[in-house]
Amino acid sequence: MRSGLVDGRLELVFSRRGADTTLSHAHARAPLKIVRPFPLDGGRQLVQIITLGPGICAGDAYAIDVTVEPGASAVVITQSASRVHHMPDGERGTQSVSLTVASGGHLEYYPGLTIPFPASELAQTINVSLETGARFGLLECWAMGRIGRGEYLTFRSLSSRTEVTVDRVPAYADTLSLDTRAVDLAGHGLLEQHRYLASGYWYGADVAPSRGNGSGVLSALGQSSPGHSYFRALAMDSPALGHALTDAVKQVYRSWNMQTAPVPRFVC
Repeated sequence: MRSGLVDGRLELVFSRRGADTTLSHAHARAPLKIVRPFPLDGGRQLVQIITLGPGICAGDAYAIDVTVEPGASAVVITQSASRVHHMPDGERGTQSVSLTVASGGHLEYYPGLTIPFPASELAQTINVSLETGARFGLLECWAMGRIGRGEYLTFRSLSSRTEVTVDRVPAYADTLSLDTRAVDLAGHGLLEQHRYLASGYWYGADVAPSRGNGSGVLSALGQSSPGHSYFRALAMDSPALGHALTDAVKQVYRSWNMQTAPVPRFVC
């Protein structure tokens, strides 16, 4: 795989127009592009992000910026899994995501499954700025390699740091840091041989705590405080993870009194 530099950028702004949401501003620089938005129930707009080319390569830097104005409602997903390709020693790809939601706005950001190839490195940051009265959801899924090819933990490192503020006050932080050169990640107390992991956070949603331990999945859905809900899962296979995600998302949508969008179809 080539070693180069791709500086991809995507900017989206969603605004309220009458009873509906419109994509009032969109700027994309390759390889990041979007599919034409289409409406969902409740006045929401669904936008799918696509990546032209093979995926994230050495030296690539992606930046995604999404703003939801008061009264607007949007769901942003990726059209397919993100692939992180083989990289020479000392090189990595990066992605920076900035999400802003005003009071009365609603944003769900579900970037889908990320698949790291052998000898790959990815460093990601997600910064979320919310106002009181906003609603927000984030759900990420990671494969521990190209499972269908028998690869497991053959990448070099994955890191993702998520920080959420509400009215500029820290409300949530989560860090994923996996370095296959530093420790036996497959061992007890870590991945314990699981092939997939997922994490989610929703602001403005109240869910009943639940745990799953069976059919190849370890999962937990709960609240850190009123209005702040989280989800964690380890899974042996993609279908098992999909079932766990479906159950979690259904609970969130019940809390929001909204019809469930087909989220698991896009994220794993």
